[in-house]
Amino acid sequence: MLNSLKNYLQISKTLHTSAQPSLEQFEMIKNCGVDMVINLAQINSPGAIENESQIVTSNMMDYIHIPVDFNHPTSTELESFFNTMNQSVNKIILIHCAYNWRVSCFIYLYQLIENRIPEKDARDDMLKIWNPDETWESFIKINLSMYENKIK
Repeated sequence: MLNSLKNYLQISKTLHTSAQPSLEQFEMIKNCGVDMVINLAQINSPGAIENESQIVTSNMMDYIHIPVDFNHPTSTELESFFNTMNQSVNKIILIHCAYNWRVSCFIYLYQLIENRIPEKDARDDMLKIWNPDETWESFIKINLSMYENKIK
């Protein structure tokens, strides 16, 4: 049923990504076994839900909000994302943003840097959702160079 979410992509048994869920979809998300929702969208992103935190927690899921400016993503936000993911390895997680574009790039980097999966596999997953624009390709390159020693 999670595949009913817009721009949905299952990365693994415990990791799911999508665009912004609707208010009504959060109960279904919980019923599908999700333990945690991570939101990378800003509060003024298209389709953002003002009280999403309360809705998620009222459905007995953990909620983490790491607002990422689509036009100016930062390495600090990526590091916060990595820390959250690494502290939540035993949870079933749904990560979303407005269109799953921010998420697809963050997951690409997470898969390469933290999970050390092959670059082609990580990129293929990202490209199923979005082909990053110049801003995001630059963000990817900068962060790959920052973590170069960890990848090798």
